[in-house]
Amino acid sequence: MQKSYINRFNSFKKSLASLEEAKVKDRDDSFVLSGTAMKFNLTFDLAWKLMNDIIREEHKIVDYTLGSPRETLKKAKSLGIIDNDIWLYMLDDRNNLIHDYDFLIVTEKFEDIVYKYIEEFNKFKNKVDEIVKEN
Repeated sequence: MQKSYINRFNSFKKSLASLEEAKVKDRDDSFVLSGTAMKFNLTFDLAWKLMNDIIREEHKIVDYTLGSPRETLKKAKSLGIIDNDIWLYMLDDRNNLIHDYDFLIVTEKFEDIVYKYIEEFNKFKNKVDEIVKEN
């Protein structure tokens, strides 16, 4: 039986693949900067919502604040779905990027997004692949 979060996982993988294109793009181009910020935000949102799905469906846990990315990240870490606190920095950066109208924040955070955060997204993708195979 297919898990209900598989569609979200597929969307996450597509968004991550699109975000990875930023690695080979001109970071001085405003279109690339805005696209990177938007794709990072989307990929992050899909990731924490996917974590939430896995926590509820695979671990049968519903006694935490379901709509809170921060609480979901903390619960995911405690369950071994993610393995470090970089996700909390990613959340803070995602929250700041939403209000980045002059590309100042994304310019400052571009290297983190491309070289640190994409790596974390890929680690998470691999973890979810394992979860899907086990179930």
